[in-house]
Parts: sequence; C-alpha cells; structure tokens
Amino acid sequence: MDLYLKRIWKYKFHYLLAFLPLLLIFLLKIIPFIVGIRMAFTDVKPLYGIFGSEWTGLANFKALFGMPEFVNVLGNTLAIKLSYMGVVGTVALVLALALSGIQSARLRNAFVLLFLIPYFIPSSVVADVAAYLLSPTQSIFSIDSLLLTDPAYFRAIVYLLEALKTCGIPVLLALAAIQAYQSGSHAPGVRQTSTFYPALRALVAFLLIQLSTILSTDFDLLYLLNNPLVYSVGDTVDTFGFRIGFMNANYGVTSAVWLFQFAVQLVFTLAAYFLVRKWFLRDLFTRGSAQASGGKRVNLDKAADTRSNSGFGTSAGRNALGIVVASLYSAIVLFFLYFLFVHPFLIGEGGGPALSDVFPGQNFMLFLILYGTVTVIGLLIILMLAYPLTVSRLPGRGLYKLVLLFVLAIGTGSTLHEYMAYRGMGAVNTTYPLLISGLVAIVGVFVLKSVFNANYASLKLQAEQEGRGEMHAFFTLFVPKVWKPLLGLGVLNFVGLWNFYIPSFVYTSNPELYSPIASVAMLSRSMDLQQSPEIVLQMGAIVSLPSVILLLALSKFLTSEVFLGASRRL
Repeated sequence: MDLYLKRIWKYKFHYLLAFLPLLLIFLLKIIPFIVGIRMAFTDVKPLYGIFGSEWTGLANFKALFGMPEFVNVLGNTLAIKLSYMGVVGTVALVLALALSGIQSARLRNAFVLLFLIPYFIPSSVVADVAAYLLSPTQSIFSIDSLLLTDPAYFRAIVYLLEALKTCGIPVLLALAAIQAYQSGSHAPGVRQTSTFYPALRALVAFLLIQLSTILSTDFDLLYLLNNPLVYSVGDTVDTFGFRIGFMNANYGVTSAVWLFQFAVQLVFTLAAYFLVRKWFLRDLFTRGSAQASGGKRVNLDKAADTRSNSGFGTSAGRNALGIVVASLYSAIVLFFLYFLFVHPFLIGEGGGPALSDVFPGQNFMLFLILYGTVTVIGLLIILMLAYPLTVSRLPGRGLYKLVLLFVLAIGTGSTLHEYMAYRGMGAVNTTYPLLISGLVAIVGVFVLKSVFNANYASLKLQAEQEGRGEMHAFFTLFVPKVWKPLLGLGVLNFVGLWNFYIPSFVYTSNPELYSPIASVAMLSRSMDLQQSPEIVLQMGAIVSLPSVILLLALSKFLTSEVFLGASRRL
C-alpha cells in the first residue's frame, strides 16, 4: 500500500492536470447524461420538471419497442450504415492500391488532397447539391422523377453521398499503412513489398472504428434529405429520435431511444477500442516515423520532393493504371465541386432575393472568432487529458481510460436531455450551448497519446530515469513533440463545429443567433431550391470555404493519425 501511495504521489502532476478537464466533463456531459437517464424512466412533464415528473419505470421502453415503426427504423439504420461501410471500404481499397502505384509523390498527394475536400464541406451543403443535381427540373441527367422521394433509390443515394464525402480518409489511412510496411517502419528492420495486405488491415481498423457508432448515421445529411415519402427506407435512429422528441414532444420515449442507442454503442465502442488496440495499433501508429516527418502520414504538402517515392515501390504499368483509376474518381469529385463552387455563380440570379440580402455576414465573422476560441480551449483540454495516458504505470490508468471511453460513447450530439439541461440553466436562445457542444473532443485524447507513445515513450522513460519531474517533461518533451498532431486535431475540431448546423436549430429559436451553416440550412428549407437554386448554393459555397481553406493551408499537419479522430464522427 505504501508503495502504491508513493507512486500516486510521484505522478501527482498528472492527476492535478486532469482534474479541471474532468470537472468540466462532469458538468457538461455527466450531469446532462444523468438527466437523460432520469427522463428515460419518467413521464416527463415540463411543468413539473425532470425530477418532479412521475417515475414510470420501463414504460417508455415498452412503448418504444411496441412501436412497429421502430423495428423498421433499426433496420434502416443498420442497412444504411453497413451499406455505406461496404461501399467506402471497397472504393477506398481500390483507390489506395491504385495510388500506391503512382511514382510521383506530388501527383499522389494531390489526388489524396482532392479526395479529402468533400469531407470538409458541410453535410447540409452536400445535401443541397445532391437535391439540385437530382431534381427533374435540371437537364444534367435528364431525370424524369424526383429520386429523393423514391424509396427505391433513396438509400443508395444516401450511402453513395456519404462515401463520396468521407472516402478520402480511409484512402489516406491505407496509403500510410502501405508506406509504413514498405519503408520498414511498421516493423523496424523488416521491409515488405505487399500493398494489398497493409491496406486491407488499415481499412479493417477504420471499419471497426465505424462500427463503434453502429446506430448513428450522418444526421445533418439525412435530416435535410429525409421526407415522409421515404421514411420507410430512410428514417434512422437519429432522425426518428429527433422527430418524436423535438417535434412531437414525446420526451420519455425519445430518451428511451437515446439510452438504447447509447448502450449499444458503448458496447461497440469498447469492443472496437480493444480490438484496434490489440490487433491494428501498429498499422495506425508506426514507431519512429514521427521523428522524421511530424507523424506517420502520406505527405500532403504540395512542396514535397517529386523525386521521392516515399517508400512506395512502383512500375511503369502500375503507375499508368494508378493515374487512370485515380483520375476517374477525381472526375466524380471535381464534378461535385464544380456544381458547388463554380456553377451557382455562372447561372445568374433568379427571381428570388440577392445573395447580399440573405448572407449572414456579421454572424460569419462572429462565429469564426467564437469557434476559433473554443477550438483553442478544446486543444488545451486534449493536452491535459492525454498526458496522464503517457505513463503506463500510472495508478488508476485503466479506470481513467474507461471513463474517457464512456464519455466518448456519450458523444457530442445535440440531444433532448442536453437541451433540457441547458434550458434549466437558462442558456437556451443564447450562443452558449452552440459553443460548448463540441468543446470536449475525447477521441483526440486517444489519438494524441498514441502518437506520443508510439514515437517518444523511450524519451519519456529516459527523462524519468534521469530524475526530471513530470511537469518538466510535460512542458519540455510532451508539448513540443505533439504540437503538430495537436494542430491537426484543432483543424478537424474547428471544422466539426463550423459544419454542424443542428445545435442552432435545437438551442435557439432566434435566426439572428444561427451559425452561418444553420442560416444556409434554414434558407434551403424555406426557399424553393429549384426556383432559386443559385442563392442557396452560393451561400453553401461561401460557408464551406473556411473549412476547405484550412485543409489546403494546413494539410501537412493533417496526418493519417489525426484523421483517426475524425473517423468516429463520420
């Protein structure tokens, strides 16, 4: 016992460092979580409050599982999720193998960068472009019917759009794994020429991470595309719970939906974490590479030396085939980007209002500053929470990880119980909930500690053996070694805040307080997209620019490890 207490005292800085972030997590996540559990077993009457309403036990769950449509909703969710995983996994594998055959590092990196751009475009804007392109009033595809209202086509459209939006991430992960195997950094001293095996392992790890959110889909995309005509095939757990909760005021059953979803995804989150940690960690975090390049990655910097093949062994035939395959997929991405960033500004103005009349210019700059500030605070929280995980012998480390995984499973969505908690604090109809909804990005904690442990664990141990204090190691070793992946995580955290429009709809009824992307989403729902498409698409293009500019400007910090943090939010 004395030895255990001495170890606790030795690492006291780690406990003190994590205390404030954990307190913040308790206030922002655990208290609303407790409220949500209470609501799931209560006949919620807002007049009496959450804890003043009548306790009904399992009545809400019996009502939920007694709904015939809920079984259909579960089937839809699994069908869309698994179909998306199948499509994105197959396409990513083909593209990764093709790109690995390209000899020019600059050309290969340019393709990867292009494939990543759709991820940085808000899902609501992707939905608007899809609705425009698939409209029967447009002559692009000569469509005779509105496919988005046809149950026969709706699911396929959704998971193809999701795959287009996110395919660049698994491609990057697979390419990084191929490079690690061929350079010998995966297993020091051992070089392998295979491309299929490492790519497949990286993609399996990616799909396992996707399974951790098996009952979640791209809510922003589905919320705008869904309509009563396709509920039979397109209504998912997320859209169903949102509709019966925020629109039908069925608070108890909505909370039962959420608790069921959380319980299932907690099990899958824990399973995915331990499986990836046991079997695939070296495929995702390779020892020794970060010292050379700031992180294991396929270099996305356009200034990369074109004469370097970055560890890829290629032939003339594979080079040509790789360019052809990558060019075909690039044509699809460029087609989509053209109809967002170019076409709307060429078709002229319709009969609706001018762009200057509806564009939220003041809120655009305000939310850039606010979300930027929140992102910086969030990065400090990630630093403080990740550092204790760099000590393998830290007393209570296992429990600490389980707590973080639990909070990770809670997620950052705008749930009904979070709304009720904020309403109780008088924060509704303010920007406060919009800012703190994505403040704590737990997945970044695991990414940062894994990057450090894979590359610098020996330096940390050496500093400890030399008698240097833990505070000294934090400021002189940990922070200097992880600032690059931390900056990459900051980019993705900002993009997540900027592109997510649902919090504005949930927490405020005042359009003047809407975030820029929420203003675009509101406009697309209130205007006839077919009569005045140019205004909606022009606004969508402008609001998408900050995220895309961040990708282009800071691409060298967006490593394969960093994108693991985005994989679970897809």
